Amino acid sequence: MLSSETRKNEILAVLVIGVLMSAIDITIVILALPTIDSSLHAGVATSIWIIMAYILVITLLSTQVGKLGDKYGRAKMYNYGIAIFIIGSALCGLAPDIISLIGFRALQAVGGALVGTSSTAVVSDNFEPHERGRAFGFTSLGWNLGSIMGIFLGGILTTINWRLIFLINVPIGIVLLPISIKRLNDVKERIKERFDILGSILLGIGLFILTIMAVYAIYTGFDIESALLLAVSILFFTAFAVRERRITFGIIDLKIFKNRIFSFSVIASMLQFTASFAVLFILILYLQGVRGLNPFTASIYLLPGYILGAIVGPRMGRISDRIGSRLPATAGLFIALIGYILYITLLGPYSPLYYVALITVFTGIGTGMFFPPNISAIMANAPHDKYGMASGINRMFGNVGMVLSFVIALTAISTSIPRVDALSIFMGTTIGGLSKSVDLTFMNGLHAAFITATAMLVLAMAMSAFRGKEDRSKISKEKRLEKQVA
Repeated sequence: MLSSETRKNEILAVLVIGVLMSAIDITIVILALPTIDSSLHAGVATSIWIIMAYILVITLLSTQVGKLGDKYGRAKMYNYGIAIFIIGSALCGLAPDIISLIGFRALQAVGGALVGTSSTAVVSDNFEPHERGRAFGFTSLGWNLGSIMGIFLGGILTTINWRLIFLINVPIGIVLLPISIKRLNDVKERIKERFDILGSILLGIGLFILTIMAVYAIYTGFDIESALLLAVSILFFTAFAVRERRITFGIIDLKIFKNRIFSFSVIASMLQFTASFAVLFILILYLQGVRGLNPFTASIYLLPGYILGAIVGPRMGRISDRIGSRLPATAGLFIALIGYILYITLLGPYSPLYYVALITVFTGIGTGMFFPPNISAIMANAPHDKYGMASGINRMFGNVGMVLSFVIALTAISTSIPRVDALSIFMGTTIGGLSKSVDLTFMNGLHAAFITATAMLVLAMAMSAFRGKEDRSKISKEKRLEKQVA
């Protein structure tokens, strides 16, 4: 008979490996895009969907799969996610053309949505609120290690055959799946509500139109067509909100947002994603466009941040278990803010490249300090029978932030160079750097994008600071009473 601590450690190991597998697939694909373009005879306008299709599907499905987890079992949804991710990865590795690859990436994203949303809920099922900071610290470790491994594996496997970047997931998943089925067990309490199909459709259409608007704005800027798409998406969101207020079994229980700690933490997470993904995008443009590095070499300069984030995450999670999330999460955003300001003030066309590596120390530590406490606060302040929904909400808002970050960064950068050129640099299809005559102008655009991202981070810090104070031990007792009553 396994002890409670041993069982929890095994659950964490399964979840960390699943998260790591998903994280590898994000950075590894970015590095392989130039090779995929050449192999499948695709252009930037098409191949960008290898990234965007994945983000789009995860954004659309996060709340729905969270609700399914609450109804049918979160561990079950996690295991389904691993299985679908394996199948999607295998099909991506065998894709005969770019359209098939994009479609299989969408299927892979279904698995990614199930894994990402359900993993957070499974942690909440198996750990008390005052224990979750440590647990989320380790899942954060999985994301950071996966990002690091994606950089190295992307550089190595792409030189052999780009299909290996997808096929590598298959043996990992085949080994993981039976272990996960054996070790992860669902809690007995499940909601007995009907699944709101109409609400799911309204929310899905609204998110789909919002994402399409963002992708359209990436290419054309925020023009009248983008404004119309945004207005239509808002109409669907409004219809969804009206629907949810009138029924008792909605996809999202809007009452959960009355909890200030929950709602402020979710918004802080979205704003942090909006800022951080824009900065990652800007740095790649700087290293590849201004400094002329290839994608693999450029990514090496970002490694210190990922490594330190992986080290700091679990430690900061433990601290938040003792003192709550507000102080460590807000301090993390402040440290990341210092890094953003250093990017604005120190980076120029001829700055030493080691500046980038040194500044990622601030952003990596800040990110590692923010996410485990923040996710822990979100889940600690959600009803125990709706952990899947709460995780889905957080995942959905985060992905919306990621999509918007591309729009914000490109809108600022496009004041100096055409958008298509910026996308080509980001995706590695324009290597060797810009001409010296446009370096300075391009840097002005990059600085404008950095300033915008910094403003987003300041807003995130404000939401984190004013979320309210929490008592984890008190919350744990309240959760246990909830379960006893249920």
